[in-house]
Amino acid sequence: MKIRTVILIFTTFFFFLIFSFPLRGLVSLWDDQNNIKAQAIEGFWWKGNLQKVEVDKRQLGDINFNLIPTSLFLGRFEFYIEVIGQEIDLQGYVGTTFLGNIFIRDVHLEANPIIQIKSGKPISQNISNIKADVAYLYFNDEECLKARGQGTGEIIDMFGLFSRDLNINIDMKCRQKLLELSFKSIPEGLLEGEVLIQSNLKYNLEARSKRLSSKIMEISKFNFEKEPALKISGSLEDLLQNF
Repeated sequence: MKIRTVILIFTTFFFFLIFSFPLRGLVSLWDDQNNIKAQAIEGFWWKGNLQKVEVDKRQLGDINFNLIPTSLFLGRFEFYIEVIGQEIDLQGYVGTTFLGNIFIRDVHLEANPIIQIKSGKPISQNISNIKADVAYLYFNDEECLKARGQGTGEIIDMFGLFSRDLNINIDMKCRQKLLELSFKSIPEGLLEGEVLIQSNLKYNLEARSKRLSSKIMEISKFNFEKEPALKISGSLEDLLQNF
């Protein structure tokens, strides 16, 4: 048997093993199986389906994905992904470039997050309705490289601060190597601010409201040289776990 034939057989066998590797086997290698679970797993690593995925005991939904083979010729490793759940509906592309940068592109998101209110009898409360389109977002372990996206949202005024639910516009871009999400209410003046997110998912939020500021000045008789702002810092991971 010629060496060329042997190499061809082993190469064919090698690629057969790679492409026939089951998704269930890949999922079993996760080091966080206690926090991420799926009721059913079907398919292979390059095209599969995870049903009734649960993250930190919170239902996410079903996840479908498939590899885009032509992306390899463009210098990236890319998947098309769908997430369908009660609180989230997402479609788009996610992957990594051969240089190690992670990206998402052409993503459409609709989210309706629900929290448990434990005052008296626990009840589920929808707190917002968000629709967003992300043209692209590129980042690595150190910085946000480039980003462009827009969205709209409705925030439920659970505490009666504004005497109405808020409609907001959202804009996404990179700012000083951080991901910035800026938001502004419709009509203007009720609420505006920015969220700056680091690559390690630490965030800094600053929110301002001319309506609330005027109420505070009216009650306290204070004259502010600068409009008061609410500032919050933390981790997105901790924030999502508390929902």
